[in-house]
Amino acid sequence: MTDGVEYAEPADEPRTHVTLRLIAQDPAVSGDDGRILTARVKVPWSRMEDGPRGARLHVVDYDSATGRYIKHEPLGKEDMFADADDEVLRTDPAFHAQHVYATAARTLSTFETALGRRLPWGFGSHQLFLVPHAFAEANAYYSFEDRALLFGYVPPVDPRGEAVYTCLSHDVVVHETTHAVLDGLRRRFLEPSLPDQAAFHEGFADIVALLSVFSIRPVIEQALGRPDRSGRIPRGRIQPDALRSSMLARVAEQVGSVLTQGRGALRESALNPPPADWAKRPEFLEPHRRGEVLVAIAFDLLIEIWHKRLQAVLSRPNGETASGRGITIDRARAAEEGARAASQLLTMLIRGLDYLPPVEFDFGDLLNAVLLADNEVVPDDDFGYRQLLMDGFARAGIQRSADRVTDVLDAELAPRYLGINFAGLRSDRDEVFRFLWQNARRLDVSTDYYTAIESVLPTQRIGPDGLIVPESVATYVQMADMTAGEFTDESGLQLSAGIDPRTPVQLYGGGTLIFDQFGRLKLHIHKRLDDWRRQQRRLDHLDRTGRRDTSARLGFSDGVARGQTFAQLHRTQQSSGETW
Repeated sequence: MTDGVEYAEPADEPRTHVTLRLIAQDPAVSGDDGRILTARVKVPWSRMEDGPRGARLHVVDYDSATGRYIKHEPLGKEDMFADADDEVLRTDPAFHAQHVYATAARTLSTFETALGRRLPWGFGSHQLFLVPHAFAEANAYYSFEDRALLFGYVPPVDPRGEAVYTCLSHDVVVHETTHAVLDGLRRRFLEPSLPDQAAFHEGFADIVALLSVFSIRPVIEQALGRPDRSGRIPRGRIQPDALRSSMLARVAEQVGSVLTQGRGALRESALNPPPADWAKRPEFLEPHRRGEVLVAIAFDLLIEIWHKRLQAVLSRPNGETASGRGITIDRARAAEEGARAASQLLTMLIRGLDYLPPVEFDFGDLLNAVLLADNEVVPDDDFGYRQLLMDGFARAGIQRSADRVTDVLDAELAPRYLGINFAGLRSDRDEVFRFLWQNARRLDVSTDYYTAIESVLPTQRIGPDGLIVPESVATYVQMADMTAGEFTDESGLQLSAGIDPRTPVQLYGGGTLIFDQFGRLKLHIHKRLDDWRRQQRRLDHLDRTGRRDTSARLGFSDGVARGQTFAQLHRTQQSSGETW
């Protein structure tokens, strides 16, 4: 007892974070000392039970190939592997459990910090299962039905060899955790749609994995090369071309190398930027290949932001580029600026997720959403990051989506709030539906279709000036079921000859409503259901790519269990090199 208050845990127990040692990239990547490159990072902590099992994550170490089950001790204040040698890191299942738990917790925390609230999982319960040794296969994926991230391993061919564990690859764990987080934020993004939607799940998960690795300072120090005795490196190594080359050669090519058998998926996308006509090429209909377009944009943005930040560090930023004995820079400081640039870009991109429409995503929506969200939190943009973002997307031929955002505060007809409970607009789905119904004509929302409010979530984001930006984000979805013949009658548009007029089709529309702290609507980001041209492109695309459900309907599902979507996407295909 302390002053009448009884604590459930001893007062010296960790309360919110612990510092743990993680593998910074992959066991195959070594540091200056020749040992596995590791980093000590702060990891969110909650009351722990055996597993380890915390408030949001639960490690279940069950190997379906051998039937082995291990319940590990909970994570504590002391890191049991702080000084462990490489052999222990590679082979001890307890470290594997710690590594997968800590990396997933750190990733979830990155999203929650950027979005200013706790995030739900897409499957409805509170704890995500993490299975570090799920099966003997070079694969890892998020399974909705199992409520789990499943990590495989490759047993050694030679009994004297070592197994390769996907749970020890930092970027693989981050990538799969991102899939689970995105499913909780935009669950309709797993519905069959135009190719950008599936590509977004893969591309954004790769971006988060890449920037997460870059946000670990020892990784960047290693990539910048050995320093002199004073810890400094030539200025020539921090020029944009040199940074791009060294980061690609020493970091990006390692990301994804476990599941691509060393071919390096991200190196491929960053070294070979998409051709100007990528949107017309059939190979870019494949989700991973298409997602590389976003990865290449993010990588170039990282280099540009990093280089901008470094200019403030240099004593003579405009001086002649030097190498060898010329101008030098402290390697640790250069790496620190790189890690901050990665964290800043990652936060900027994640903030935009709340401003995406809930259905029918395309790449222009992401650009739009990131710009809108960043403008709310960082109105001044003194460093010109938003212009860099627009320029990067423009180079890939991606423009802001037109006519999909209504700035309600500047609209001629302001919404009516008569009879609306402002407090309810921050948390009550029925109150938001009442508001939407009352203002349907002002917001140009058709009431001819089934409409449902899917989520109402309050957020509190912190701007660079330290001030809190409170908002409430609500999403609604509209659906219509009809036959292909009825679609033609309604729209006046012909579908492809392969679609029988009796084929049942399902159409989606919807929008995102951004309310300010007082309950006033600020922005309406929408995809109209009766955008018939978009619906025609979607149905023709689904028919052309064979994406029908088991009853041969179009637009309802892909015909596989929802949770197996990522299992199929991530299955390694030795022949393609682009499968993860």
